[in-house]
Amino acid sequence: MSTIKDVAKLAGVSHGTVSNVLKGFRGVSLDKVKKVEAAMRELGYQPDATARSLKTSKTMHVGVVLPNITDPCFSQLFTGIERVLRDNQYTASLYITSEVPANERKILRQIQRQRMDGIIIATCQPQNAGLFENLNQAGVKIVFVEREVENKDYSFVGFNNKSTIYNVTSQLFSKGYKSVALAVGPEEYSSERQCIDGYMEALRKLGIQANTKLIEITNLDKESSFKAAFRLLQLGEVPEVVIASSTQIAEGVAKAISICEDNLIKKPLLVSLSEDSWTNIDFPNILKLPRQAMMTGEMSAEMLLSHINSSAFFEARSVLLDNLPLDIRHDHAQPAPHWQAGNKGTLKVLMLGSSASYATYSLLTDFKRREGVNVEIDMLSYQELYNAIKDDKPLGNYDVYEVDIPWLPEFVERGILSGLNEFIDENSQSIKELIPGILDAYAKYDDRFYVLPYMYGTQLLYYRKDLFEDSKYQRLFYEQYHVELKPPKNWAEFNAIAKFFTKEYNPDSPTLYGTTLGGKNSSGAVCEFLPRKWAYGGRTFDDNGKVVLSSKETVKALNNYCESFKYASPTSPEHWWEEQIEEFSQGKAAMMMLFMSHATDITDRKKSKVVGKIGYDVVPGDNPLLGGWSLGINSNSSKKNLAFKFISWACCKELAIPYTILGGSTPCVNLYKNSELLSVYPWLNKALESFSISRKRVMPRSISELVISERQYEEVLGEAVYKAIKGQLTPQDAVNAAAAKFQALLDNNSI
Repeated sequence: MSTIKDVAKLAGVSHGTVSNVLKGFRGVSLDKVKKVEAAMRELGYQPDATARSLKTSKTMHVGVVLPNITDPCFSQLFTGIERVLRDNQYTASLYITSEVPANERKILRQIQRQRMDGIIIATCQPQNAGLFENLNQAGVKIVFVEREVENKDYSFVGFNNKSTIYNVTSQLFSKGYKSVALAVGPEEYSSERQCIDGYMEALRKLGIQANTKLIEITNLDKESSFKAAFRLLQLGEVPEVVIASSTQIAEGVAKAISICEDNLIKKPLLVSLSEDSWTNIDFPNILKLPRQAMMTGEMSAEMLLSHINSSAFFEARSVLLDNLPLDIRHDHAQPAPHWQAGNKGTLKVLMLGSSASYATYSLLTDFKRREGVNVEIDMLSYQELYNAIKDDKPLGNYDVYEVDIPWLPEFVERGILSGLNEFIDENSQSIKELIPGILDAYAKYDDRFYVLPYMYGTQLLYYRKDLFEDSKYQRLFYEQYHVELKPPKNWAEFNAIAKFFTKEYNPDSPTLYGTTLGGKNSSGAVCEFLPRKWAYGGRTFDDNGKVVLSSKETVKALNNYCESFKYASPTSPEHWWEEQIEEFSQGKAAMMMLFMSHATDITDRKKSKVVGKIGYDVVPGDNPLLGGWSLGINSNSSKKNLAFKFISWACCKELAIPYTILGGSTPCVNLYKNSELLSVYPWLNKALESFSISRKRVMPRSISELVISERQYEEVLGEAVYKAIKGQLTPQDAVNAAAAKFQALLDNNSI
């Protein structure tokens, strides 16, 4: 087997140089790095990770010990844990105890021998505090999940089951139920003891005598729960409700109920602690009490990392996450629609041809079931949609329009859109749980609402995380620029990194181009140029509406943008978002700036070669352009009430997650905190964070007191930028030409 000395000899360098290359030290010259890597490949040398970890004192390896992963609670816990550890360059190893203490002890010994940095564990022996104290003294950091160790101050993250079971038990009796049973796991587990305590406290406060026959202790598996359910169902008085403390228990109870169904006068209602999932549905005889299992996993991983990285100052703490609330109905009926069925007929809707509109189209059966009406959706390209809305208003061919947010002032002043204040006042649920501030940004003009937010979109920077974190490219970049390779914070850094990852300028680049670009006239050019212009301090109009475009800041921003095209594909001036996504997804470019609402395809394994390799950040300069779409009602529509029901449905929080999965991007804030979707679109939190720094295009009024059309603005600026990136005008001449046209617009409201 080859050694580090063999590598040094073959490469013609010192033992220390090889060691420095393996450790990723940046002081080694590129020539020596290449010689060492070539020697390692020739000898088949593999560095000993364990030996290196002894020197660095960290293995970057964590053990996760769970009873099973058949219970969705534990599988979601592990998903949350693994995501946080992976994002922090840690590896997670999963171990299953099957609720057997001997198995758990063996696993813990193995973890200690491997010198892992820490453990996250849902223990099956919480009374055995001495076992964990030995691990702690050996330097292994521990965080407990779901089950707390008794009489010891260890870090713990769990669920507030006591409060949940107390509330649901109280609700059930207040709704008229007379007999409520409880099925839980072993009492020595704090999670199960909480359920019993919550149940008993509710009975005490209601003055109800507890019946111990209505409390079943199971092994937390389907089989023992199935058997326990038969005991409940064979009581003289079958309980009206059975509360289960886990999905596994609920499944066993449900199977017993289905077998005994013919012998029951009335099937018991089954209420179960479960997992927070967008697929949770209220079935007539099963009500779920969602727990935030993924978030619990994420918090436990963050707590462990804090313990590992700040051991000397770390203080153990205990966190209980509140479970999500549920309203119990006595008749177990499905929830009623938001509105009763109105006028029958067909609604006609005009939308942009995009993944979002196809998502809405795919979900139309839900609206038809609620309202009993058909909906016809026509889809057009961006420019066609704008022209069609302007031309349709007097005809009233369509009831609903999809509107780009910069179009709102023009369409309101033209009388195209109907005001929505009265509808919103009467249907407050239509704006429930929207991103704070988005209603004002997307829907308001002159203190009135004319549309509802439909698709939220801000620009984000996407980059190849695998390349940015590769020690080889980090060394190469440092040697060239003497700074670390990391996501750019300004546009000068952006161009430097783009050049580094462009093969024409760097033969060692793994990608053809440093970035994708979409300079298509006019929308593409404007959307990618404005964040640069704003970051450099450029403005088009001042606060008094005066044209101030011809400034050194604007010219500098345009020079920067033109340089970027050196590091993109030659056809980029004619590209728009679809072409950018294609290039990035195929691994041709290292970076891409794009509206997050259009980026879903980069995580689709059928379309993308870079799934699992994507990083994301706010755009350089911290001035992203606020994009997105809204839905409004034609002022000449004869079906305004039904049209409002449609746009409320299309934008509602109930459809937020399926709509987003199918290709949309909801404005409802609950999406951006959903752990399941974050595992698919991990940039959602960053997108929500970017809302506060995103900027709108705001147009002044001309001498005729009409607001300048945003489309006119885009066409003027887009043409100038496009000619600059094509080399038809210098950046200075392009800016001057655009400034002159803007002045003409202000003077005459025409070009």
